[in-house]
Amino acid sequence: MSVVGNERHVMAQHNAVPGFRASVNGLHFTNAWPSEPDIIIDVSPLGKVPIGDASNGLCGGMVYTVIDVFSAALPPIPDTTNPAQGTPLFNYLVSRLFASFDIPGGVLKYYDWMNTPDHDTGMWMFVRRGVAWHTIMEEWPRVKADIDAGVLSPLGLVTVYTTDPSMMGHNHQVLAYAYDVDDSNVLTLHLYDPNTSPTGADDVRLSLDLSNPTHTSPITHNVNISGSIRGFFRTTYAFSNPAALEPTTPLPSNAFFVGGGIASPQPPGAVTSAQLTFENIGGTTWTSGGANPFRLGAQSPQDNTTWGTNRVELPNDVAPGEQVTFTVPVTVPSTPGTYHFAWRMVQELVTWFGDTSPDTPVVVPAPPQPSMTVSVTPAILPTRRAVMVTVHAVDAVSAATLSGTVTVNGIQVGHTDAPFSLTVPAHRVNTPDGWEWDAVLPTGTVSVPGYVSGTIPFDTA
Repeated sequence: MSVVGNERHVMAQHNAVPGFRASVNGLHFTNAWPSEPDIIIDVSPLGKVPIGDASNGLCGGMVYTVIDVFSAALPPIPDTTNPAQGTPLFNYLVSRLFASFDIPGGVLKYYDWMNTPDHDTGMWMFVRRGVAWHTIMEEWPRVKADIDAGVLSPLGLVTVYTTDPSMMGHNHQVLAYAYDVDDSNVLTLHLYDPNTSPTGADDVRLSLDLSNPTHTSPITHNVNISGSIRGFFRTTYAFSNPAALEPTTPLPSNAFFVGGGIASPQPPGAVTSAQLTFENIGGTTWTSGGANPFRLGAQSPQDNTTWGTNRVELPNDVAPGEQVTFTVPVTVPSTPGTYHFAWRMVQELVTWFGDTSPDTPVVVPAPPQPSMTVSVTPAILPTRRAVMVTVHAVDAVSAATLSGTVTVNGIQVGHTDAPFSLTVPAHRVNTPDGWEWDAVLPTGTVSVPGYVSGTIPFDTA
């Protein structure tokens, strides 16, 4: 079912590329490349055109690499961190980025769409088709044909409306692998987005109404870009063999953190548990037995026993592509402070490997201080003359007598159960009933080590 506005709509069409899952078959790092220069190409007649963005400039290369690896029926790329410049994977991503631009035709298509209005303009034989029409009438059928044939479909997303070619880097590339069309003709495309964290990879969507292609057709989305998407087109993909990226020996053990964690704060000394789910994205089965079993191990620092244990056993063997949820037994430290909760897979006496669960700072607060009940004798104080006052304090639960210091108006005047002299001042005020004395009540507290301070209930007649 889909929900548009307040109405419910039944999916009239659905299809997906078999076996593709963004969180598994996508790259396990995001499109973040610090200090990467823009790619500048010379495209006639536009001149030198910067393509991409310094902070997220390899989206097309990432999309094409994912298609290459999936099409070759190879295991997903195991890297969980961005490859460094000059490494084989980085160089491959850059080469596929250039391929995704389909120079010069692809770049000119981006530019043409960038300065085309969202809706149709003109009249009769002089109509100029808008971005919405091209998206719905030309590009969507191509994407649908890909997915219906079990083929991944790379998309160029046009996000800006401008004649300035230097703005081309604000566009983006994603990968469509499934679609839904409901009974109201609303299309939803399921996307792999290089900008989205692997933990949210399976939930990326864009939707638009296919009913009115000649009009502006707003696209709703949660692609990790700022601003709107005006339209999309299928880019020109050609297969490149990524076999050289795969290890020549069987893939090493590798793990992808799926989700889970622990809440903060936690009461001191509490006995509880936390659940953490990992996916086997390597080429070896995680086994719970033998001389070198696979386990979940404590990190931050490695092998710590902060939470009562530094190892959690596998509940069962986990084959490549499968997930496992660990139930981590937790004994919260009894000493107040902030502690780190992080875990990673380990094959005992062999290696640590794969993702580490998020390093979660868990606050263990000091236990709540007991409270007291405070009273004063006499309960009703006279004004403008000295009177001997005694303050009493008892435990709010047990009623045991407490000994503490007494402070009045910020000045320590004595101790509980020891009388002291106090004068409550008053001022004359003119009221509708005539002149009256208005008491100025003091503020007083009782302090007892280990207890919440108590307020002295001063009162006057």
